[in-house]
Amino acid sequence: MRKTFIKIFNVLLVLVLLLSICGCAEKDIEDGGKDNEQDEYVETQICPYCKKCTNEECTYCEEKCTCEPVQVSVESWKILENTAYETTAYKYTTNKEGPTIAIVGGIHGDELAGWKAGLQLVDKIKNEIGVRGTILLIPQANILADNAQNRYKVDGYDFSDLNRSFPLDRYSTAKEETIKISTAIKEAVEECNPDYIIDLHESRHSWVNMESGTYTSLGDTLIANNNSRFMRQLIKHYNEKYKLEGENDFRQESANQKGSFNYYFTNTYPTKTVFTVETNRNEDTNPIDIRVRQQLNVLEALFDLVWDRN
Repeated sequence: MRKTFIKIFNVLLVLVLLLSICGCAEKDIEDGGKDNEQDEYVETQICPYCKKCTNEECTYCEEKCTCEPVQVSVESWKILENTAYETTAYKYTTNKEGPTIAIVGGIHGDELAGWKAGLQLVDKIKNEIGVRGTILLIPQANILADNAQNRYKVDGYDFSDLNRSFPLDRYSTAKEETIKISTAIKEAVEECNPDYIIDLHESRHSWVNMESGTYTSLGDTLIANNNSRFMRQLIKHYNEKYKLEGENDFRQESANQKGSFNYYFTNTYPTKTVFTVETNRNEDTNPIDIRVRQQLNVLEALFDLVWDRN
């Protein structure tokens, strides 16, 4: 009697496990002339928008996805057109309800991973799984400095530090030409009224290697003051899902650099989520391909959370 009960229990357990597999698991019976046929289950196919099964042949899921296919329209235009500082902005508009995100790279030309990641995003965004809402992308805010791979000094142009030239306590040494760039970038971001505002930077060292009194190290950090709860969630998600073995954890630092892009948007829009990505640009430990991946992965972590891709 006890053996019979155990057998029945085991059969019921197997049935429960099979039913727990998403209906998009397609049954494929091997046909190799073997006596014992075996069920094989393929990778699940779930709609990133309604979370229902997209496989019409699936016999396990009763509810099927009926969503309209995602459509992404891309608009591009020139900021500071017909000047030496002309750069391209991109706007991605989807037919799926979602937040508006603004991403700006290349404020500092010598922080290569920020604007190189921005350039990769130009084609990457429209193919993102679960893309929704609206995305504004300015890959190279300070295009002359980016092309020269210099923080801001470019032969023949009287520049100052762009990230000290935004309103709210901008540096008194900010040059007129640099202020023109910061004003144009600021206005482009404000026009789209984003919910999330991100700029992409790098630091010379990681916070892990900070030597007190020698230099300030912001590598491997997200700089933010607003929406602390969300930022903690974002950093935790990145560290758990995207950080590779041997890499440093990302952590949060406060936004307090006056005249910076982050400082302006943090204080002007306290209800917005504003943060700066700072990778560690120490070439001895972090080659450019690693840093670009980290920049993109921080954004992937953001997309996971705000697009409900988890």
